[in-house]
Amino acid sequence: MAAMGDSVQRASSKAIRSTMEFVATRIASSDRLMSIAYDLINGDTFAGLDAHEEMLSDIPRIEAYHRGIHRNVGPGDVVVDLGTGTGVLALMASKAGAEKVYAVEHSDVIEVAEEIARLNGVTNIEFVRANSREFVPPEPVDVILHEQMGDELFNENMLQNILDLRDRVLRPGGRILPGRFRLFVEPITLHDDMRIRRFWNIDLPDDIDLSGMERSPVAERFDAGRNDLFWLRPRSVAATVGAPQPVLEFDLADLATPFDLATSYTVERTATSDAIVDGCAVWFEAQFDDETVLSTSPLDPVTSWGNRVFRLDREIAAGDSLHVDVDLGVLVEPSTWQVRAR
Repeated sequence: MAAMGDSVQRASSKAIRSTMEFVATRIASSDRLMSIAYDLINGDTFAGLDAHEEMLSDIPRIEAYHRGIHRNVGPGDVVVDLGTGTGVLALMASKAGAEKVYAVEHSDVIEVAEEIARLNGVTNIEFVRANSREFVPPEPVDVILHEQMGDELFNENMLQNILDLRDRVLRPGGRILPGRFRLFVEPITLHDDMRIRRFWNIDLPDDIDLSGMERSPVAERFDAGRNDLFWLRPRSVAATVGAPQPVLEFDLADLATPFDLATSYTVERTATSDAIVDGCAVWFEAQFDDETVLSTSPLDPVTSWGNRVFRLDREIAAGDSLHVDVDLGVLVEPSTWQVRAR
């Protein structure tokens, strides 16, 4: 039954992503429309306890935030928890010694957060139901606390929301937790029993040969391209092709605008062994300080974030180089991203 529930939940998440991508292809040219759309989607996606159950059960996530908060929030600090959800991060900030915590949330789930705080006897959290762009605290804040990262890092309006709040309410020298990020678009090879190859690359017994279907006009009619993007199943990655390196790094403390991030990159890797390069997986690292990092890499412990893969299905020999062009399109909408091997 647990497996069935997990399957239903993942199917629901994929349906929401697909709906968002359908809308995004039509409004991606307008930053304001994209921002409104994501506010609405996020409010609906995280409105029920089911989404929060998954996040609160995510041990790497909870442990990283607990360490990061207790290492970087102290007595006397005024904290804003942006998008507080069930209020757990605000509670951690209170327990770490913050003098005052503003827990900002625009959806009805803030009522759950208020109830949790009441039942835990915490009284120094002020719950504010508002969009963060409308929130104005009575004093400058010392810490902006957030968990605004989507599966592909940018797709929960993180940059727009955090930079707006930083510029309006954070005191000089204040801190953003987490504040430093690295995005990876990394060539991977899957375990054999997790691999689904392109139709014409599948090996079959009895000398049945599908290779001719690669250029068959008949096959082309039935190829919807739906597997050009797919979501990794947990623990399905055997290795990366070469040592992972981020395509981009940035610090929210000094990033002037979202538009200062480049969107075109080239990934170059040298294979250390013969392999099938199944695709390029997307993940990120969120850094609280020099010792506290949250990673969504498929080679690290499983988190509540998913890993989108841009499919390649290319064979490579040890010592060969792989060159992949990455275009991040509209950062906030991964359906506009393109990843192509040369």
